[in-house]
Amino acid sequence: MNTRDISDKVREFSGKAQDWQKKATETARNVSETTDQYVRENTWTSIAAAAVLGCVVGFLLAGRSDD
Repeated sequence: MNTRDISDKVREFSGKAQDWQKKATETARNVSETTDQYVRENTWTSIAAAAVLGCVVGFLLAGRSDD
């Protein structure tokens, strides 16, 4: 494999990486917009779910302390 082949492979990989980044950015933007819309339409349900999740995480992080 010579320098030209390696250079071509690097360019090819770089192009693929940029495509993956664009797709990931687009997907993240779509998820963000969908989540924002859901929370705006279901405010109280979202607040309740966040509170329950917070309680569960707090319970798990607190652990059990039997003294």
